[in-house]
Amino acid sequence: MGPARQALRAATQVIHDRLDKAPVLRPLTSPAITVAQYRAALVALHGFNAPIEQTLGEGARLDLLRADLADLGLDADSQPVATDLPPLDSRPARLAARYVLDGSAHGGRAMLPNITRSLGFDGTRGARFLASSGIDMAGRWKALLSQLETDLAKPESRDEACATAVALFAALERWLDGRMEALS
Repeated sequence: MGPARQALRAATQVIHDRLDKAPVLRPLTSPAITVAQYRAALVALHGFNAPIEQTLGEGARLDLLRADLADLGLDADSQPVATDLPPLDSRPARLAARYVLDGSAHGGRAMLPNITRSLGFDGTRGARFLASSGIDMAGRWKALLSQLETDLAKPESRDEACATAVALFAALERWLDGRMEALS
């Protein structure tokens, strides 16, 4: 593991661990998950991912998420989106955002078997986003890690990326807390 990835991992570890326990996401790993809980988790993930993916100009996984929401009877365009996000106006900040979003794709793939067993959704219907259907996430992750080491070789770039990743995770935490309040 290179210095940029080590720095990003270390900087985000504490908040990442907290997010693993977020009430709106926790049901994704439960065999007792309901469709309503799954729907709430996808709406929350869409609300966070959509503005970031749009800023980055990439939408392959976002398109999958939108299709999953449609499978659940929801119009993605009518769902709330996070607005309290850090700026992504530099190369280190955009790389940090990609690190956060692509890293979460690995978590999604780990949750997929539970969703398939519990709800019957899979990479062709209802859980395309978790499966990253049709996207070579392993190749994409490998390329991103290489890019991180190249573009974040200078300490100031690495520090900016770490600060942005932490700020993104903090924004996600606030967003998820707000989604739970909206569900209450």
